[in-house]
Amino acid sequence: MTPTDLREMIAATLRVLRDSNRTEDVHRVEEISGRARVAELVAQAHAGDRELAALLRERPEIDREHVDFDALHRLGPETLGGAYVRHLERNGLELYTVETSDEFIDDDEARYLIHRYRQTHDIWHVLFGVGVGGHEEVLIHAFAYGQVGLPVSAMIMLLGGLKHMVLERRWLALRRGLWEAYWSGRRAKPLLTIRWEELWDRPVAELRRSLGIRPATPAFVSG
Repeated sequence: MTPTDLREMIAATLRVLRDSNRTEDVHRVEEISGRARVAELVAQAHAGDRELAALLRERPEIDREHVDFDALHRLGPETLGGAYVRHLERNGLELYTVETSDEFIDDDEARYLIHRYRQTHDIWHVLFGVGVGGHEEVLIHAFAYGQVGLPVSAMIMLLGGLKHMVLERRWLALRRGLWEAYWSGRRAKPLLTIRWEELWDRPVAELRRSLGIRPATPAFVSG
């Protein structure tokens, strides 16, 4: 990491601490700090990980051009697709369709992996069973850190934990929720390569069982 990158990352982190909704700055920190880890995943694909290699080759997209969202609305709330669109609408969320900038990552395959990770972030919310409050974002990053190991997730656990758990006195979420979230992500099957586009009609409960995802304990989220 160059001194310029370090300064940019620190500045972006400070902006996020003042305003947790600055997603663009979270992404800047993610791209700067995560280059080495994402490069490892790309190397893993080239070293024989067939699922990662297929993902990089085929590059599926979750957007309105490739996914029939009207059909997802017709699915029941117990299905992945039905739960996903309801999660987006309930929380006023937009689909993530922005391509990853080459400002900090010059490798095209690495940029796509980050893009896919961001596009499927809200699916992970659904599967782990958390909303989008500040402390819930900390919990989903604990889950994601167990899954992928991006440094930005560790930073959000630390700094976001201080802001949204310690200062908000969410002691149960801090003492037990973070640990539960991390181990749920750690023990689950790798999610980055899952083709969610083929699973919209599957019940969420069934997917959790098949993927080994233990959903968040409600008391740990709210407490």
